Amino acid sequence: MEEIIPSTPSEKSKSEPSGFSGLDTWLGLRHLDFPVPEHGRSVLYTFGGIVFIGFVFMVLTGFLLTQVYNPLPEQAYQSLEKIQEINWARYLRALHYWFAQGVLFALILHTTRVFVTGAYKHPRQVTWWLGVTLLGIMMMGSYFTGTVLKWDQEGADALNHFKELLLMLGPFGAVMTEWLPGSSPINIRIYASHIAVYPVLIVLLLIGHFYLIHVFNLAPTAWGKWSNAPEVPPAETKGRFSEHARSILLLSVAYYGFLALVAFFVRAPLGGAPSGHEEAVKPPWPFLWMYLFENVWGIGAVLYATMALFGFLALVPLLDRGQERRLGARKGILSLGAVVGLSVIALTFYGWVVPAQVHQHSHSHEEGGAMPAEGDPPHEEGDHHEEEPHSHDPAPGGSSETKPHADDHDHPEEAAPHDEGEHSHDPAPSKQTSSKMKSPSEKKPHVDDHDHPDGADHRD
Repeated sequence: MEEIIPSTPSEKSKSEPSGFSGLDTWLGLRHLDFPVPEHGRSVLYTFGGIVFIGFVFMVLTGFLLTQVYNPLPEQAYQSLEKIQEINWARYLRALHYWFAQGVLFALILHTTRVFVTGAYKHPRQVTWWLGVTLLGIMMMGSYFTGTVLKWDQEGADALNHFKELLLMLGPFGAVMTEWLPGSSPINIRIYASHIAVYPVLIVLLLIGHFYLIHVFNLAPTAWGKWSNAPEVPPAETKGRFSEHARSILLLSVAYYGFLALVAFFVRAPLGGAPSGHEEAVKPPWPFLWMYLFENVWGIGAVLYATMALFGFLALVPLLDRGQERRLGARKGILSLGAVVGLSVIALTFYGWVVPAQVHQHSHSHEEGGAMPAEGDPPHEEGDHHEEEPHSHDPAPGGSSETKPHADDHDHPEEAAPHDEGEHSHDPAPSKQTSSKMKSPSEKKPHVDDHDHPDGADHRD
């Protein structure tokens, strides 16, 4: 009878214990503990993981906020005012806000580190492009829609900018506005994008990003002896992924722990209710670098400047095709990147110090979704439009008939509807008359030119 020999761990498993040994029995996480270069333990190579941990926190706090936030246009601001009055809800919103700042800041640091160290070079071009797409969606998608959902004056101004930019995109942008009959309010669609569409896109991009990092491993450093190689040779790959993950986890606890402490003392901002008209409002800090462009050239320049920035980031692997990562060998692309980066910093500083300006938009605030502030007086008739002229029967001798005009304005002299043949009119002038009607005592009689069966003369 053949003897059954129990299986034993491989020699590799014995000599290289997994950092996930506590969960190996249930999940087999030892298979994720692959070799990585030793520099994976350094702080510079943890920013991407910190972004991922922060995204998880954002999803958790955002899910809890959906239980107390009302996205309806008429209730959104009042909902946030109620949240600010409840201690735990106010702190939850502050956590969500400050974690968002932390995620975006860590993502900018991660993108900068990858650019400076040349980690976008072959064969990691697609990894870079996925990262740039993540930066665009997190900043221009998730962060921007979160600003709108505050539904204060800043949020209303952001929504007006959004609608203005959509109109510049032609038919594609028009579909995303409220011009379709029966379409839902645009801030409801923004809310759905914020809690569903953008998170799903981010998860899909993260999966692709992590997969490519696993396949190609961490890129060699720009200062090591393998700076001109596609990867660190396996024999020199002496670190473990568990060590890399441990560094990410420890730094994330410190980073987001500090932000949680800040959230305890500093509330998430909430401005005044939308006023219903243009006001001088500055955008949040990630968009301050665009402020000069709009002040000088208008809203269209914001779109072109954003396209130019992300276009440059997308072209980086194509502009710097050599394999060498050493800083001295990449003076051209590094100088160009420094010009772009310092320009963004300088423009951000300008947007911070310059006085806020009022930016006019081509559409009304009612279309843009800006709700008037509670207690604002309704606008009086005639403040923003001219009354249409009334249509009357032509003067005697006229050859054409005019259709009656349904006048919805109140006039003191109109006590009852007129019977046929009894018309009170001023003598019809040859040019347009004023919308204000004359009093009955000033009206002059005229001969009615209608035919009547009894042949009687009718006068006013």
